[in-house]
Amino acid sequence: MSDFTTLLDDHVPEILSRHGVPGAAVGILAGGETTLLGYGSTNTAHNLPVDPDTIFQVGSISKTLLGFIIGRLVDRGQVELDGPVAPLFPGAGIDERITLRHLITHTSGIDAQNMIADAPNLLADHADDSVQASLVHFVRRPLLFAPGTDYSYSGPGIMVAAAVVERVTGRHYTDVLQDEVLDPAGMSGTFTSADQVVTRRVAAPHGRDAEGRPTLLIDQGWQRHWQLPGWDVPGGGVLSTARDLMRYASHVTSPAAPSGLFRIQAHRGSAGRDIGLAWMLEDRAGSPTMSHDGLTIGYASRLVLIPSRELAYTVLTNSLDGWGVAEDIEQLILTEAFGETPARAVSPVSPELADALDGTYDCGFYGTITLVRGRFDGEMRVIANQAPAGPNQYVIALDSPDRLVLSPPDTLVALGPDGSPLGDAASFVREPDGTVSALRYHDRIARRVS
Repeated sequence: MSDFTTLLDDHVPEILSRHGVPGAAVGILAGGETTLLGYGSTNTAHNLPVDPDTIFQVGSISKTLLGFIIGRLVDRGQVELDGPVAPLFPGAGIDERITLRHLITHTSGIDAQNMIADAPNLLADHADDSVQASLVHFVRRPLLFAPGTDYSYSGPGIMVAAAVVERVTGRHYTDVLQDEVLDPAGMSGTFTSADQVVTRRVAAPHGRDAEGRPTLLIDQGWQRHWQLPGWDVPGGGVLSTARDLMRYASHVTSPAAPSGLFRIQAHRGSAGRDIGLAWMLEDRAGSPTMSHDGLTIGYASRLVLIPSRELAYTVLTNSLDGWGVAEDIEQLILTEAFGETPARAVSPVSPELADALDGTYDCGFYGTITLVRGRFDGEMRVIANQAPAGPNQYVIALDSPDRLVLSPPDTLVALGPDGSPLGDAASFVREPDGTVSALRYHDRIARRVS
């Protein structure tokens, strides 16, 4: 059996320091044995060590719990994936073509990024933040594309899916979550509100200052204070631990899981990438993998299942800049479990492709990004054109990787200072005539504007 504890003890403290991240919790389920580890600090202002029961916001890993619930309702015949959802909300204005499958696979065409940009206004004066209340703020907005014809990651689409769960069951989403997922999986340390975790060890949210040092993020998100709005619970507001996510990993890969959870339900618009009931499906280390990342203000997380290799793992961090930590720890785990795996195939961006990519793309309320040739031959770089925030609005900062190469056939990968691949930056949509019409930037469609 692999000695993950010694391996991670030897490397994770340096990884945290290098990335300017205060703390991380790691869970690994390998060959039926569970390893749970904590590193660093929960809070730079009030230091406590991170342990396997430290609570983190897990962000969009929350969507997989909604996928589990929907799978359970499908198996019971309470909902149909391909049934239109509009009849459940008469007069609401939901497009009649949208189905539950579209919503849970991000193929509905619902964009509605205003739900983040306008959240400070929408949530002012203790406004109703329930799942049902969210719908009035976006369902009548134009769709990005006809339902089922494309893919673009959509938090508001997930809100509608959760609203369907509430209408079908006649119950509040958090109660359904408790009965259908948390209790059966034994997830006794997983919650949905600040009130529930106030007596427990909680990792505080952090970013980095201009010198790269960890700094607390207080009231700097779109939500009120720390807790995400009720309408964000299905898509990003679950609070959990490394221990509980390993219990969850065991549960969702057992006979107790819904039958269609990991079945391909739609394609994600990029070669080799599909989606099940909210789970992202692709290969890691040459094996079929189910995964989801999470990002909220001050947290970055990852959960990966590789059932064919009897492996699952999670990395939870208390920093917006925790992606690098998750990537580095993941590579340690995969190398220890499987041995050295072939490096990801990357190649220079050809002059012809560089010409096709060169241009500006609309990222909605974030602003735009411009792709241009990089400083080195065969590379591209991103120029972020940040949208200004309006009165009492919140705008997420666009990142701007400056070294991008090609991972064939359609993905741009960011490189680190040493030239090693860091991870996907964007995929692109190429038309039959060779032109590039759009990017998928952070999995959201960004149409070319020039």
